[in-house]
Amino acid sequence: MIFRNTFRLLVTNFSNVWKLLLYFVICISVSLLFCGVLAYPIIKELSEANVFSDLLSLINNFFTTTPVATARTFEEVNETIVTIMTESQFTFNYIFLGVFVFFIVPLAFELAQLPMGEVIYGYMASQTKYSFSSRYFRSFGSSIKFSLTKYLVTVLFNLVSVLLIYCMVHLASLGNILYYFLDIIILGILVAFVSFKQTLFACFMPSIAVLQIGPFKALGQNFKYVFKKFGSIFSTSILLVLLSFAFNLIFCVFTLTIGLIVTIPLTVLVFVIFQMVSFFSAQGGRYYVYTDTLVSPKTFEEQIDIESIKYLI
Repeated sequence: MIFRNTFRLLVTNFSNVWKLLLYFVICISVSLLFCGVLAYPIIKELSEANVFSDLLSLINNFFTTTPVATARTFEEVNETIVTIMTESQFTFNYIFLGVFVFFIVPLAFELAQLPMGEVIYGYMASQTKYSFSSRYFRSFGSSIKFSLTKYLVTVLFNLVSVLLIYCMVHLASLGNILYYFLDIIILGILVAFVSFKQTLFACFMPSIAVLQIGPFKALGQNFKYVFKKFGSIFSTSILLVLLSFAFNLIFCVFTLTIGLIVTIPLTVLVFVIFQMVSFFSAQGGRYYVYTDTLVSPKTFEEQIDIESIKYLI
């Protein structure tokens, strides 16, 4: 139900992909403008050390070379990056870029989630078409609070997943049995962690958009609703993560990465809709998927039946 209705709503709200695309282009342009001067000397030295060509080769050969060769190439590239990163002349550049790339840029991208959730909520609740830009500026304060809270509570998941992948690659580079299954293990860890994270916080943003409450209270509501429908939300999340990975990979390969311009905002929109559908399904509220199609989750219908029986008695 959640999976099907997510894609039904995607069809009726597909125009929002272009709005997200424009927003991401603006964010990336501003980020490059601010980072360009400080990043140039670092990028120049990394380029002279052939780090970028090695990384590109590593990505292109991920599914064609043996896992042990992939692991060893990764180790060599990592050693080169560490050597350059330890040069003291770039200390200030590293600190600024680290904060910008790992905090400010993700935060800026995350700021689109809540206003887009409100746009989708308008359609689902009453077929009202909100302007993304107006919702963005109207809910800017709430978006910052939501994004900061989500960033802080999910950073542990990201660190654990990166640490596990690094450990697997390091162990495989030593030549043990893990290198035969390295590709599958890395993909499995990524899919598992991303799916679980998407599930665990599936109703966080919708709680703020629909209930108009603060981020900490919304976090409590999020866990309440998620565990009501944990099985269906988690299974749908796994399917969406796998499809998104395959979809983006195919377009990346066959369009020489140009297709990612469209597939990335499309993926973001899919997961925003998924969160809203998960929330409505767990809450038991009715919502529109098409102009003439109103979905009534079972929990809502069960409530109606209970009320009818009460009056019959």
